[in-house]
Amino acid sequence: MSSPTPTLTARAQRGAAAYLANVRLFSRNVWLVLLFGMGSGLTFGVFLFTFNFYVLSLGPRYDEAFLGTLQSAASFATIALALPAAWVAQRYPPKWVMIAGGLIGAVAYLGIVLFPAAGPLVAFRMLAGASMSLGGVAAAPFLMANSGERERQWVFSFQAGLSTVASFFGNLMAGFLPGRLGALFGAGPTDTLSYQLALGSMVALSALAIIPLFFIRRTAAPTGPPPELPWVQLRHDWRLFAIILLPSLIIGLGAGLMQPFMNVYFRNVYQKPDAAIGVVFALGGLAMAVAFFLGPPLADRLGKIQTVMLTQALSIPFLIILGLGAWLVPAGLVRPELFFYLAGLAYIFRLALMNLSNPIYQTFILERVPEQAQALAISLTNLVFQVGWFIMPQVSGRLQVTHGPAGFAYVFAGVTALYATAIVVEKAFFGNRD
Repeated sequence: MSSPTPTLTARAQRGAAAYLANVRLFSRNVWLVLLFGMGSGLTFGVFLFTFNFYVLSLGPRYDEAFLGTLQSAASFATIALALPAAWVAQRYPPKWVMIAGGLIGAVAYLGIVLFPAAGPLVAFRMLAGASMSLGGVAAAPFLMANSGERERQWVFSFQAGLSTVASFFGNLMAGFLPGRLGALFGAGPTDTLSYQLALGSMVALSALAIIPLFFIRRTAAPTGPPPELPWVQLRHDWRLFAIILLPSLIIGLGAGLMQPFMNVYFRNVYQKPDAAIGVVFALGGLAMAVAFFLGPPLADRLGKIQTVMLTQALSIPFLIILGLGAWLVPAGLVRPELFFYLAGLAYIFRLALMNLSNPIYQTFILERVPEQAQALAISLTNLVFQVGWFIMPQVSGRLQVTHGPAGFAYVFAGVTALYATAIVVEKAFFGNRD
């Protein structure tokens, strides 16, 4: 007799055992960076959700167009620091570069709370962008050096997944934290003081998040000649970098058009309060975390670049649904309270599918560049992605100011076209290469 087909439970048990076997390969240094990422993710979850509402609460001159200016300022800082950050990450131990990035971020958040005026907000938002640039450029090559080929994809996906789980709780906290803290001082849930208190409470947490980094053990210094300066590496390998970075540039243009304003989208199109939007963001973060954890076995089964293209393509129908809401609801063709649930589900699935591919594509890139150029590769990836976040928030903000909530219909149409173009480019450049 033939052996019976394995039950679903048996398959799940085998899958879980294989999953845990890869996780057990993570080194102590890797786990310390993952803890740092969780603390930073919690802080960033509160900041990302609360910041736009905080700025809009400051008065009429602080509108959606000014939000676009702030995002562009942060992206400009990331772009300007791309090559210097790569040089710093090559020259100094990544442990101290990550610590410096965390401390700079805490200072930036504190400045945003204490100085709610146009000039300081732009300056400290740029400083926050600089801190993220430093941390990201140092962390990725460090994880490459502290992981083996077998578990490397799992390390990068776990870093993204655990950070996103923390952001999930940050989004949940951000939905009620301003109201609770503001009530202690007699302020309403959407008053400026309430948002300041919520953001200020995260400053101490962002500083505490760097503590695990102090326990990182020094690894053996790389052998061989000292690395070339980043601009020299770029001149030597510009063709390789151009090919692997073009998809990130196109996706960054789409993300910059949409992502900084998603909380504004749900408030202005569907007239929902902060708490309801916070639940949607939190569920989106949770779905994205689950997607990150599912990424490594999917990449092992389908191949890295095939997984990237498949998940990106599956996210496009959900973008179309979000755009339909921005067209139908302001036109009075559907009831906002009903379409809000459909838009919320579309946001959650789009977020999970599109972001599942990020750590997979990052690993794909790092495996294709020389080891000494890995910091430069991550820095340039941040640069080209932030080009979109520098340019497109201005476009999106103007569309919203000009057309009101219906402006988001144009926004999502543009994002859909850009994401489809990125998939075509990936197919043309990489095909079945894995």
